[in-house]
Amino acid sequence: MDSMIKCSGCGKCLPCPVKIRIPEVFRVYNQHLGGKEEEAEKAYGELAYPASECLRCGRCEKLCPEHIGISAMMLEIQEEME
Repeated sequence: MDSMIKCSGCGKCLPCPVKIRIPEVFRVYNQHLGGKEEEAEKAYGELAYPASECLRCGRCEKLCPEHIGISAMMLEIQEEME
């Protein structure tokens, strides 16, 4: 199993140029990793802007106090959840 994303949900990565609500995407993915797959799949399906919308511009990564590789995580989440 992949390890949980250690996102504090602070929102400093926002706004995303393509409106991805990054902390919410991470929260849903962590649900998935935590064994709540069905609940996570439903929540992910309801996201207005899923991980596949990510442009990998890196803007969010420069702002993240947790130093999360957000672009790489969005790709991983896309592959796992879509």
